[in-house]
Amino acid sequence: MELSQVKLRLNQLVYYDTGQIDLNGCSIKDFILTACILRKNKKGTYYYEAEIKETNGKSLLIVPLEKVLNINEV
Repeated sequence: MELSQVKLRLNQLVYYDTGQIDLNGCSIKDFILTACILRKNKKGTYYYEAEIKETNGKSLLIVPLEKVLNINEV
């Protein structure tokens, strides 16, 4: 996901590849985008992370923003 799309997608459905394959053979699951976080690493470079919540509300993940997908990227 691009940074310019975050404002439009907040509290909306997004997709993320969890790496855990379900019975249908798919590892991409749907989540709700709840936040975008700007961080600075030890080398001084900045990067973005996304806070995504499961649709059933049980867990919260912090993942790289570029790995979050829109419906047209799935």
